[in-house]
Amino acid sequence: MKVDAVVLAGGDGEVIDPAVHIKGLVPIAGKPMVEWVVDALRAATTVAEIAVVVPTAENLGAWADKVDKLVVSDARFIDNAIAGIDSFRNDRHVLLTTGDLPALTPEAVDDFVTQSLEADADFSYPLVREADVLEQFPGSKRTFVKIVGGPVTGGNMMVLAPALAASAREIGQRFFETRKNPLKMAGVVGVPFVVKMALGRLDPTDVERKLGQLLGGKCAAIYTSHASIGADVDKPLDVIVSERVLYERNKG
Repeated sequence: MKVDAVVLAGGDGEVIDPAVHIKGLVPIAGKPMVEWVVDALRAATTVAEIAVVVPTAENLGAWADKVDKLVVSDARFIDNAIAGIDSFRNDRHVLLTTGDLPALTPEAVDDFVTQSLEADADFSYPLVREADVLEQFPGSKRTFVKIVGGPVTGGNMMVLAPALAASAREIGQRFFETRKNPLKMAGVVGVPFVVKMALGRLDPTDVERKLGQLLGGKCAAIYTSHASIGADVDKPLDVIVSERVLYERNKG
């Protein structure tokens, strides 16, 4: 079984490179970030078609010819995601990913997609252990959450059933907006859940159960050892770390 892939390539690029307005077009090791992501998806055996969502179709570069669909949308995160998902018009599960993962590998994609489909879930989300991040991306600064089994960080992708995106439009947007603010997140998932998370007492099954309640479907937390899934580029330091990993990978 395969999935279709939606890449969200918008966002503010000027926080990383003042000369680039669109985040997905920030150059990393000689290519726009989003092109690295597209190349990894194209090489993955579990991906059928690829759609990239961007705020404009002008001056994108040659990489745009590598994708099956180019979707122009400059709205809220969840609305951009739905625009990309709707471009496929089929019932296949969709891999939704951000376009700021230049070190993403085909192996990481295949591992996460395969586990997600085997879980038979409506929504799945990757968890990467702190040890794997620090080993594979030395020098990176990430936010880790203490849960039962050790600290983890979340990946920048998910696999979901297309119907779930539309039905969970508003709660999905609230998740995105509060993802880095525990106080605001408490208003979405509830104070007891946030307190349990702060104390390091959360179990992955707690996350699955809470997401299932909020989204209205079966959810699965997927452990992956492929840290590239969570190695997004949000600041200049991330550029340095990602380029070092890419250069070492290509040298090898």
